Amino acid sequence: MKMYLIKRALIVCLVLPVFSFRGSAQVYSNKVSSLLAFTGGVTSSNLINDSVKFRSGIMFSAGLSYNLMLNKRLNAGIDVLYTGKAFKYDSPIIKFRYFYLDLPLYVQINLSENVRVNTGVQYSIATNAQVVTLDPSEANGVDIQSTRALKPTDLSVLGGMEFDISKSIAVAARYCLSTSTFLQKHESNFGVFTLSLKYSPIKTYKVFFGKKEQQQ
Repeated sequence: MKMYLIKRALIVCLVLPVFSFRGSAQVYSNKVSSLLAFTGGVTSSNLINDSVKFRSGIMFSAGLSYNLMLNKRLNAGIDVLYTGKAFKYDSPIIKFRYFYLDLPLYVQINLSENVRVNTGVQYSIATNAQVVTLDPSEANGVDIQSTRALKPTDLSVLGGMEFDISKSIAVAARYCLSTSTFLQKHESNFGVFTLSLKYSPIKTYKVFFGKKEQQQ
C-alpha cells in the first residue's frame, strides 16, 4: 500500500508538468500558468499531548513542488517531500528521528503577485525511524538503532505562506498538525513547522483556464 501511494504521487508530479507543456490549444500569456520547483529546508517538530515532554528537534525536508495557476486569486499545489521529524531529551541525551514521505495537497490564495497563503491537507507515510544515544565505544561517539515509527501513517491539516524574493526563488513557511489531535486527545500527535526555499527552474505560460477571455 505504501509503495502504491508513493508511486502514484511521483507519477502525478512527473505527469502534471508534461501536460503543462503539451496540449492542443496553444494559448499563451505573459503570466506564469504552472511551475515545477525544487524545495528544501529545515523542520522543527513538537508532539501534541506528549506525556514524556520531549523537546523539539531540528531536521530537514526536501523534494519537489508543482503548482498550477487556476485564476488570478487561486493556485493548486501538490508536493512530494522527504521529511525528518526529530525529538529529544537532555538527561539522558537521547534523540529520536522519524523520516516520512509527505504528500501535501493544497490551495494557494494569492494576496498579491509575490505573496501567497497556503491551506490544505497532507498524507504522511513513515519510511524509517532511529533512536540516537551517546556511546563512547562507537567511532563517532553515538549509537544509532532502528526503532518503531511513532505514527506509521498520518493525515494532517496544513497552513502556511510563501513570498517571492526573485523570479525563481521563494521563501516558504508551513505548519502541519495531525488531524488526530482533534479526535485522540490522549495520544501524541505531530506538529511540524517547516521553513524552506523553493527554486523554480521550470515554468510554463500556456493558458489552461479562461482561454476565451485570453483570445478576445
